[in-house]
Amino acid sequence: MNDDYAAADAPREDHTLGSSTLYNLLKAFIEMRERNDRQHKMLEQSFNKFAAETHKAYQNLRQETQGEKRFSLALLNELLDIHTEMEHIIAQRPALDDAAAMTSWADAVAVQSRKVKDAVLRFGIQEYDAVISSAYNPALHERVGSARVEGMGPNLVAEQRERGYASQQPEFVLRRPKVIVSE
Repeated sequence: MNDDYAAADAPREDHTLGSSTLYNLLKAFIEMRERNDRQHKMLEQSFNKFAAETHKAYQNLRQETQGEKRFSLALLNELLDIHTEMEHIIAQRPALDDAAAMTSWADAVAVQSRKVKDAVLRFGIQEYDAVISSAYNPALHERVGSARVEGMGPNLVAEQRERGYASQQPEFVLRRPKVIVSE
């Protein structure tokens, strides 16, 4: 009987050894699956955060673009109104020999010029001047010539020929001031 017991005991050890290996394998599989689930949740949270931030950035860009379109349309409509008034004034141009009428007509042109300037200012467009003796910067200045200037080094703004214009909304240079650059 002891031999039967011992013989029955041997397969049982193999059976226990196999069960323990299978148990360890299943345990490792479950741990790996749980770790995979945690990583998946973290990835999903990261993706959801990324998607929300991207959507928010898209909405902000869309609102900004729509705001710029409204801004541009309002400015264009204002300028078209002034243009229409200018056409009426030009159509009423008096003869050159009538000094009083010519003075009155020139005053009407000056009023329209002020209307244009006021409209531009109302829309946040500011005049700006180049700083004399500052370094020439093609992003900020339009070079229209060069000259030797006594006491001034090369590539500096020597003279401004025309003013520049910049917009405050969005902030950028619309027209660079025209400058003479030192040699």
